[in-house]
Amino acid sequence: MYKFFDREKLKYCYQCGRCSSGCDINRLDISFQPHRLLHLISMGAIDKVLKSDTIWKCTTCFTCSERCPQGIKVTEILWTARAMAVKSNYIPELLITQKDILLRTGRLIPMDNKKREKSGLTAIQEEPSVVDRIFEIAEKEK
Repeated sequence: MYKFFDREKLKYCYQCGRCSSGCDINRLDISFQPHRLLHLISMGAIDKVLKSDTIWKCTTCFTCSERCPQGIKVTEILWTARAMAVKSNYIPELLITQKDILLRTGRLIPMDNKKREKSGLTAIQEEPSVVDRIFEIAEKEK
C-alpha cells in the first residue's frame, strides 16, 4: 500500500539517535524522536506513524538529515509521511484550523485585537483576500 518509502535504504539506519539528539524539537518535546519514526516505518508500522501527531512536529530544519552518518534523508521521509497522512485523511485538527486561518488572514495565529487595544494599539481588521494579495505582490516583484 505504501510504496513511497524506500525501506531498503531505511535498513541502513542503525538507530544511533544522532538525528534525534540534534533536533531542536526533541529538546522541547522528548516525544519527537526521528530515529524512532524511521524504525517504525522500517518495521512496517506506517499506519501508526501516519495516525500520530508526531510527524507534524518537525520544523523541517534538515538537521536530522545532515547529522545522519548513513545519509538517510530523514526530513524528506517525514514530508512523505505527511503527504501520505493527508492523502489518508489523518490530519490533526490544529493543522486544519491553522490552514483555515492562514488562508483567511495570511497568519498562522488569529489576531487578538483585545490584547492590542489593552496595549494601546489599534485593532486590525481581517481582510478576506490577504493571501491572494501576498501572491499578487510576489508576482509583481518577479
